[in-house]
Amino acid sequence: MALKDKFKRLTATPAELDAERLREFCSAVPNAKPIGEVAPRERATVVGEVQSWRIVPKPDGSPWLEATVTDGTGTVVAMWTGRKRIAGIHEGRRLVLTGRGHPSGRTARLVILNPRYELL
Repeated sequence: MALKDKFKRLTATPAELDAERLREFCSAVPNAKPIGEVAPRERATVVGEVQSWRIVPKPDGSPWLEATVTDGTGTVVAMWTGRKRIAGIHEGRRLVLTGRGHPSGRTARLVILNPRYELL
C-alpha cells in the first residue's frame, strides 16, 4: 500500500471507511452489479446492506415491507407486498436482491417490487 493510500485511510471518516468496506464486499459477490450502475427497467442482481426498513400501511389493509438497501455506490428500495415482516430482514443485514427496478416518485428512486432475496 502506498504512503498516499495510508494517509488517505488515516484521514477518512468512519462513514467513508464503512462505505469503502461495503463496496469491496459487494464487488466480491459473483454476478452482482453495483446498484449505482443499474438502469431502470433492467433485471439485475445486486448485493447490499439494509440501511433502513419500515412497514407501509395501505388503505385496503394489506401492508408492504419496504427496505432501503445500499452498497456504497447507490441505493435501491425493495418492497414486498402483503408482508409485515420477513425473518432476517433488519438494519445492517447484508443480502442479495434479484428483480427488475423501476423509478418511483419525484426523485425517481429505484424500486424493486417483490424481489427474490438471499440473506448473507
